[in-house]
Amino acid sequence: MSWLSQYFLNPSFVLPGAALAAVPIIIHLLSRLRYKRVQFAAMEFLLQSDELNRRRLIIEQLLLLLLRVLAVLLIMFLIARLVLDSSGMMMLRGATTHHVIIIDDSLSMRATDHDATIFRRAIDTVKRMVSQGSGQPRTQRVTVLTMTQPDRPLVTDRTLDGALIQELTPRLDNLQCSYKAASPVAAIVAAEQILAGDGGVAPQVHIVTDLRKSDWVSRTEMATALKGLDALDAEISVISVTEESPSNLVISRMQSETLAVAVGIPWRLNLTIANHGIQKSAGLRADVFVNGTALPGKVLIPDIEPNSSAELSHDIVFDAAGLQEIEVRLEEDILREDNSRFVAVEVTDSRRVLVIDDEAEQQDAKYVSLAISDPGLTGIVTEQRTSDVLTSVDLDQYDSIYLLNVRELPADAVQYLAAYVKAGGGIAWFPDGQANTRWYNSALQQDSAKLFPVQLTTVHSADANSEDDTAGFDVPVFEDHFIFLAYNDPESGLADALQFTNWFLTAPDQGASELSAQGVQTLARMKDGSPVVFEHSFGKGRILTFLISAGRRWSNWPIADSPGYVVMHLLMAQYLQTPSRVVSVREVGDELRFAWPISEYSDVLEVFLPASDDDQSRDDTFVRLQATPVTSNAGEGEESGAGNDDGQLSVTVPQANRPGTFRIKRFDLDGETNEQWLAMNVSAAESNLQSATAAEVEQLVESGSLRVISAETTGELTASDAGRDVRWFLLGLLVVVLVAEQLLSLRLSFHPEVKA
Repeated sequence: MSWLSQYFLNPSFVLPGAALAAVPIIIHLLSRLRYKRVQFAAMEFLLQSDELNRRRLIIEQLLLLLLRVLAVLLIMFLIARLVLDSSGMMMLRGATTHHVIIIDDSLSMRATDHDATIFRRAIDTVKRMVSQGSGQPRTQRVTVLTMTQPDRPLVTDRTLDGALIQELTPRLDNLQCSYKAASPVAAIVAAEQILAGDGGVAPQVHIVTDLRKSDWVSRTEMATALKGLDALDAEISVISVTEESPSNLVISRMQSETLAVAVGIPWRLNLTIANHGIQKSAGLRADVFVNGTALPGKVLIPDIEPNSSAELSHDIVFDAAGLQEIEVRLEEDILREDNSRFVAVEVTDSRRVLVIDDEAEQQDAKYVSLAISDPGLTGIVTEQRTSDVLTSVDLDQYDSIYLLNVRELPADAVQYLAAYVKAGGGIAWFPDGQANTRWYNSALQQDSAKLFPVQLTTVHSADANSEDDTAGFDVPVFEDHFIFLAYNDPESGLADALQFTNWFLTAPDQGASELSAQGVQTLARMKDGSPVVFEHSFGKGRILTFLISAGRRWSNWPIADSPGYVVMHLLMAQYLQTPSRVVSVREVGDELRFAWPISEYSDVLEVFLPASDDDQSRDDTFVRLQATPVTSNAGEGEESGAGNDDGQLSVTVPQANRPGTFRIKRFDLDGETNEQWLAMNVSAAESNLQSATAAEVEQLVESGSLRVISAETTGELTASDAGRDVRWFLLGLLVVVLVAEQLLSLRLSFHPEVKA
């Protein structure tokens, strides 16, 4: 009876049901035997008169018998659950079944369950489906895709037979789950494109996944992609390899205001810990590692309610200069890959700030330097110079540049400043009464060097006769901004102690809305409404513009609230600090591509990779790559050097597919080494492991062609999805047969007329 299992889900009912089909025939024969034939003249006359209708009566009786037999068989098919695969249903067209199997290999599939990953369970499910389906006598074809690389199938449109099983099995065994975040949408669209170009087939799509709710529910692009498959009349099976929604803790964010710090200066990490679970997490601890060595003590994490997060900060002090790898690691749980995050830091002996002051005695520069310069306390060293130095030194050596009391600058100095800011440097303007406003309003506001945000007019003096400013000064009102933390604390009272007597006015047609449209943000105003502090960006850098002096000539700022003045300038130095060029942070899945001028470095790139737990990558810790010439500039995702007319070299690092810190080495034409560190982290988008319900997913396709099944009940590759449609077809056919049988029975039965 094993051959019946290919066509029926309940084959034990087939033979008894077939035997029951003989019952109407037996009843028909018995009904013909119960009458005794007696000949007499009157009956002979009636028989002769009915001779013309006899053949019709016999045909109608046989048709009635056939309908009754068919009704019994249909009932048997419904009970035994007839399953017709698509190839059998489309046999007359010579069609086959094309199965597209999508394997979810995104980060969340690395979650463990009973000492094995969910991904391994998915692989075992696919192997079982394919191996059992190879025994089907009808022709079937298979394509296998992964969710993170749907454009690179494991096999494409292959006949399902023993040869394919032998080839596919080792590929599946060697397939590693990625560390990337991936949506099923791209793979579903790829499956639609494959099936749309393969006419005359019965399409089936099988998605083996952990069925994360965030991937499937309330996503219009998912519904659109599934409707595309439904338009091809494809049967869609979503095979869930998880039985419950596990809880998970994750470091969802780890960042610092700067990736560069001086030795001995506290460097602050800001952490966000998320609890994706149904129970409150309590008593959590985290370890901090510097270059693989655990620091003494642990990070204490507050209790976190279910589906909530907590933010905290942790300070680290480095005792040696150089590049450093920082890892913060939670205790292991079901998905340990998202329990760690990495960041690389450039630690130097000190950070340098250039303070330009063209006023003769440089009193303003001294106030700024006193506020921020203390190598042992702040890690900052200032250099007080005049603007002549801008054309004679390498500006890239400075974290930020203050421009105090500058009348005007030569054109080449403006170009150097523009290049510095465009590459990520930060500058702060503090013009005074000697400023050449015509120069500020023209040379600094060109599109090629947008270094000043507003049009200056005249220096305004607070009206000593006004009702509000009887003492001849005004008080600034600060917006909520990072550099004004000291002034935004209502309990400090620092802002109330300030007294400004003079400030520059801006052009009257430059209102807040006009400035905002140009990307300029107003950070402070006087109480009379005059804007006095602005921020805007140019290239990768930030520019802060103060229309008030940094010293005492226009205010009591440096002496009235020295704590606020010092704190503000320290925060400004941090806010304007040039991003480190030798460390960066990226996310796994981003293409890691480097480009540099041919005249700057050789074509060799050495990459030291972080260790990996994957068997195939465990010993893969170093690669040497060779760059190739390119004609275009560095695109998105590239780490590039300055442009050069000699052309560029470019290389992509395909091994950048795991979390950890990558050490990148390039060599200049003299053989000197340039080293960069790049921290790669997994995406926190994969950390919420809550599963969607079958009802939530099945409602995405109104036609009913999608169904969610468990991996435990998944069988071989057949057109079993078509069997569900056959049941409805059989039920409808049974109704038609029974109605026809009743109508024909009524016609053949005798109904004498009743006289009134």
